[in-house]
Amino acid sequence: MEDILPGEIGKWQWVEEKARVHFEANGFKEIRTPILEPTELFVRSIGQTSDIVHKEMFSFKDRGERDMTMRPEMTASVARSVLEKGLLTQAKSLRLYYIGPMFRAERPQAGRKRQFHQIGAEIVNEDHASDFDAIALAHGFLKYAGLKEFTLNLNDLGDEESRARVRVALTDYFSKEKTKLCKDCQWRLDKNVLRIFDCKAHDCQPVIEKAPWEQFAPLSERFRTLAARLTEHGISYSINRRLVRGLDYYNGVVFEITAGGLGAQNAVAGGGRYDNLYQDLGGAKTPCTGFSIGFERLLTALQAQDEKIFDELKTRRVYLAPLEDNAAIATVIRDAALALRERGFRIETSPGVFSLSQHLKKADKVSARYALIAGAAELAKGVLIVKDLAKREQSEVAFDQVSAFFK
Repeated sequence: MEDILPGEIGKWQWVEEKARVHFEANGFKEIRTPILEPTELFVRSIGQTSDIVHKEMFSFKDRGERDMTMRPEMTASVARSVLEKGLLTQAKSLRLYYIGPMFRAERPQAGRKRQFHQIGAEIVNEDHASDFDAIALAHGFLKYAGLKEFTLNLNDLGDEESRARVRVALTDYFSKEKTKLCKDCQWRLDKNVLRIFDCKAHDCQPVIEKAPWEQFAPLSERFRTLAARLTEHGISYSINRRLVRGLDYYNGVVFEITAGGLGAQNAVAGGGRYDNLYQDLGGAKTPCTGFSIGFERLLTALQAQDEKIFDELKTRRVYLAPLEDNAAIATVIRDAALALRERGFRIETSPGVFSLSQHLKKADKVSARYALIAGAAELAKGVLIVKDLAKREQSEVAFDQVSAFFK
């Protein structure tokens, strides 16, 4: 688990703001749920046989001897909240998004810490037509955030009837190859055969590659309709019959988006349809789809594809330079800073009063693009000096025109 320090946080805030703008422009509303939930919620939703529940959850008994877990993912928490608060009695369907930390006790590696962060969305109580909306939303956000090269992978897990048929067929196939599987996969074979496709062990890959999925479960007409719609909207994709995702609640269409610069763990986003989760949690059968995006992985991929992508942040950094300890000057500077912060600019300052040359050195040290300068002379004239530190130009700007000037 890592700290996010002041020098790095600007990138996070930049991506968070991009997410809020994109999702809300598409009609999604933000939801925030507690980090701590009853362990049973994740066991029932994610599945006892999933790697998350089987190996990775931070679970413990609280002071009341209740079994509690720090959320490893958000979909189950959103479902619990929707059911508990009766949100579907207030609206026929819901389109929700979230941004927040998740926790998994797995081996830390690049882009995969024990506390990690996700951006995600859920479309609740809408039929299969919304599969396109979820994929287009994730695809559109990654482009909007600045990711230039990524690959969309799709698979069709089928309906309940075909999934049952697939499980029987796969169990028969892998049972014949059992001695070639790792110990984890031998356990998965008995508990949940689909989890074998999550295995990363080298020795298991030849067996997994030869699994005749298409023979067991050909792509449905519904999937082909979705694929045609994606093509119509210029969203390219690859079909990957090995893609099952790591959560037991998925059915129908699942997808994963991979990007370069992430090493072996190259998935930056993933999701799919889940029509039985609400029923499993005690509610009515509710058709849903959704996805999550790994925040840390997205940041890594963005910088790997364009190392200067966050240079824009420097152009929106303003350093405050009061030249005297004067209450009126302090008020003018503060009001200007508030106006600029509301417009998305980042404010830098150093406590105390310094000479102009000292201020400019400090502004350079924090990589500010602009300095906002005010002394007694400027106060008397009703202006602030705005100095563009990159162009080495400056302008006198009236107190009430600072926001308009930066526009």
